[in-house]
Amino acid sequence: MFSDVEFVSYLFVTLLYAFMPGPAMLYSIAQTASGGREVGLMAVFGLHIGGYFHVILTVLGLSTVLLSNPELYSIIQKAGAAYLVILGLQRVFSTSMLRSQGVPVSAYSGRKVFIDSVVVDVLNPKAALFYLAFLPQFVDVEGTFDVWLQMLILGVMTNVLFSSADFLSVLLCAQLQQKLRTNRKWISYCSRWAGSIFIVLGVMAFLRT
Repeated sequence: MFSDVEFVSYLFVTLLYAFMPGPAMLYSIAQTASGGREVGLMAVFGLHIGGYFHVILTVLGLSTVLLSNPELYSIIQKAGAAYLVILGLQRVFSTSMLRSQGVPVSAYSGRKVFIDSVVVDVLNPKAALFYLAFLPQFVDVEGTFDVWLQMLILGVMTNVLFSSADFLSVLLCAQLQQKLRTNRKWISYCSRWAGSIFIVLGVMAFLRT
């Protein structure tokens, strides 16, 4: 598909980008801090599944539609930003309501976090444009494999490497969260903090549109 030098360059650039703290990693850490390791892992898994949506878009060439249609891009990005803000507000207000009723703040269900995470990633057009801009740099148009197959292989590898960085971040955060999980004030604080992070990420995404 490509030479050893190109493959090493691809791995270096991808790992450097993957382990650079960004919205996905921050989102996963926030979910872990408020809900524990299982919730954090479900968030990473949801983002990972959502990532394949963008890989397929890139392989099919549909990502160019977003690039050539600024209005559609803006609509999708605003929808994703609004969804993040809604998730954040739900987390903040539900935490406050449970505290006012004297009910311990419990972790959100893994299934709900998984679904939310898939939606968050799918409604992120920047992910699709990243794959569209990044993957062709390492495709050999005269190679043995078809271009679409090279794009698919590179896309899957990239998504796995990105998720591995989020996965390690969740495990590290879960160690701290587990030590402090008996402290109700800490759990309540982390839940509100997670909601605030979602709101900030959503507002930042909205302002960039």
